[in-house]
Amino acid sequence: MDFKNQIELELYFSDHFDTILFPVLADIYLKQEDYKRARKVCDIGLNYHKNDVSGWFIYAKIEKAEGHLKEAEKALEKVLLNSNNHLDAAEMLCEIQTVLGRAPNRLLKTWKHILKIDPNHVIAKDFIRKVEKKDKKATKT
Repeated sequence: MDFKNQIELELYFSDHFDTILFPVLADIYLKQEDYKRARKVCDIGLNYHKNDVSGWFIYAKIEKAEGHLKEAEKALEKVLLNSNNHLDAAEMLCEIQTVLGRAPNRLLKTWKHILKIDPNHVIAKDFIRKVEKKDKKATKT
C-alpha cells in the first residue's frame, strides 16, 4: 500500500475502520486543512485504538488548528501518558500551556520532561534556569 496515496488509504479505511493506519489518513486531511474529515477519521480510529499515540497527536494538531487549545492540551497529555518520549508532543504541550497561561510550576514540569527526552534542548534549559533563578531570589527575600 502506498501510504501517500489518499484514495488508496480512503478505500482501505472504508473497509477496515479498525486499521492502525488511521493517523496516516487523518494527517493527509489535516495537511489539506480538511479538519472535519481528519477529526472523523481520528474519532473512528481512536474508538478502536484508545491509546494510539500517533492518533492522539494528530487529534491534538486538529484541535490546535481549530483553536481548541484546552482540548489539544488534553490530547497531548494522553500522548505523553502513553509515550513518555514524544518530543513533538511535549514541545507542543509547552506552547499550548504557555498560551493558556498555565502556572509556572506546571510549565516547569513539562519543560523538565522535555529535558529528560532531550538533555541538550536549549529552550528547555533556558526556561528551567530562569524559573529556578526566580525561585532562588524569592526564597532569599
